Amino acid sequence: MMESKDTAAFGVVCGFRAMFVGEMTSTPNSILITGAAGQLGKRLLSCAERRANLTVVGLDHDDLDVCNRDAVIKAIACYQPSVVIHTAAFTDVDRAESEVSQASKVNATAVRNVAEACRDSGASLIHISTDYVFGHGPRRPLNPDDPTDPKTVYGRTKLSGEKEFLDSGVAGAVVRVAWLYDSEGRNFMNTMLHLAALHRELKVVDDQFGIPTAAPVLADALLDMAERGTNMPQGVWHFAHAGHPTTWHGFATKIMEMAGLDVPVDRVATEAFPTPANRPSWSVLDGEPLRDVMGWPTQTWIDALTQVWALKQACG
Repeated sequence: MMESKDTAAFGVVCGFRAMFVGEMTSTPNSILITGAAGQLGKRLLSCAERRANLTVVGLDHDDLDVCNRDAVIKAIACYQPSVVIHTAAFTDVDRAESEVSQASKVNATAVRNVAEACRDSGASLIHISTDYVFGHGPRRPLNPDDPTDPKTVYGRTKLSGEKEFLDSGVAGAVVRVAWLYDSEGRNFMNTMLHLAALHRELKVVDDQFGIPTAAPVLADALLDMAERGTNMPQGVWHFAHAGHPTTWHGFATKIMEMAGLDVPVDRVATEAFPTPANRPSWSVLDGEPLRDVMGWPTQTWIDALTQVWALKQACG
């Protein structure tokens, strides 16, 4: 049964309701996306529509409970993907502090389920991880082999998920990202625009450093990796744009400039906004090694923001 929606379509196969891009057949370039209704999952499906050689299936939590091992095995046996991009995660870093068990199930146990199912079926796996696996490290772009020392439940469970991936022996890559945002959905950019419209003044943290990651650029990069199949870079990698690190204040200021809004952006310290989970003070990942291996052009985070803003303007 199929229900069309723009260039993608909804369908039910093997009892799973999913979104499809391309023909519903297994091909060397068939990809299954978990967490397909999330920020990155949605963008992956959108970007896949521009790639005629790909067959992509998107499954969200309502379609596939990745914590259910049997359901994961059934889904992968049904769709027979050559690559799975695992974006499903417990990403509410503050709620994770009080829901440790659930965060562990989603961020660690589920990764084991997906990794083992991929390994046993011969599929490769791309697992999305985070800068929160690091602690108080050196003030330079962080490499994948730098020591990890997570300070939050979210970070510890995501690191456990990385270990499950590596211990499984599955082919593929762990890709760590930081400060992810997009032109739509709930994220820092849209939150700042909303608050600017409400208050006409912003107070933004200026002592946490990172490099914002544009979801459309990341999604295309992940699809590039997936198209390589077993020839994709293996192991743990960082995806990050080039350019000088900024702070949340610097990012907010640049967003206001893009929007043409004359809204004051005041600097404040992290302590001004107490949260259950500590935020990393240094989230600057070194994306150059993966960029070099994949042959991607260098793009600064400001150039990527310009690209995302153009998407936002095009969508009204």
